[in-house]
Amino acid sequence: MLRKNFGGFVMKKINKIILTFTLVASSGLYALQGLNVITITTDDPVGYLKWLTESQPIFQKAQGDNVLASGICSPVAGGADVNEHYVWNFAPSVSAMMSNPEFFTDPNVQRAIRKIASKREVTRRDMMFAIKGGEVGGPGTSTANYNLISSTDDASGYASALTRMEIAAADNGFEDISVALYGSVTSGDRAGTVMASVQAPTSERLGAFFDQRDSAWMTQAMSEFNSIRTPVIDFMMTCTVLSVNN
Repeated sequence: MLRKNFGGFVMKKINKIILTFTLVASSGLYALQGLNVITITTDDPVGYLKWLTESQPIFQKAQGDNVLASGICSPVAGGADVNEHYVWNFAPSVSAMMSNPEFFTDPNVQRAIRKIASKREVTRRDMMFAIKGGEVGGPGTSTANYNLISSTDDASGYASALTRMEIAAADNGFEDISVALYGSVTSGDRAGTVMASVQAPTSERLGAFFDQRDSAWMTQAMSEFNSIRTPVIDFMMTCTVLSVNN
C-alpha cells in the first residue's frame, strides 16, 4: 500500500486498526499509526509478489517492532500507471515509522533487494498518518479498496462526514464496509492532502456499495463532501496482507 502514484492502498473484518494505501494487525486497537507506502512499477507482478512474500521474514527481522503489518495493493482502475503497485507498512506511530533509517543498509535487506532490483522501479514514497482508523485482517487476507486523495482545509470535518457515511452504510446493509482517512506527513507533490479509503471484503461488495450512489441514503450521506474536499486522484485496488508483527 500504498492507497496506492501512491495510492493507495486497504480486508476481512478481523481487527480494528487505526492507521494505509487501512491495514493490518492480528489483534488489538492502535492509535495514530504511521503508514509508509512505496510505489513501484514492474512488468512481472507475479514474480514481484513472490519475491516480496518470500522476503517478509528478512524485512520483519530488520524492522522489528517499528512495523505492525505489511502488504501490497495493486490497482484495478485509476491511479497513475497501469504497472504500478503499492507496497505498504503500518507502524505503531509516526515516530516508529521514521526511527529505522538503517533498514535499507541492513546487509540481509540489501541482498534481498538485489534479487529484484532489475525487475522493478521505485517511483514514489509517501508517509502518512491515521486520522480515522480502518479495518484490517490477518496475513493472507485480501480486500477491495477505493482510495480517493483530496485536498481539504477541514480534515476533522471530513473524518466526521466519512464516519456518518460509514454508519449510514451499516444501517442500509453494508456493515462489512469500512472507511478510513489518512493525512499526509510527507507526500511530495501531494503535500497537505488526505486519503479516504473505502474497504470491502470483495470486489463484488465494493461494487454493490457503489451501486447505491444514487440511493436516498447515500445521496444524503455524501451531501457534505463537495464542500469539504476537492478530489485530486482516485483508484480502485485489490490489497493483500503479507505479514503481521505479533
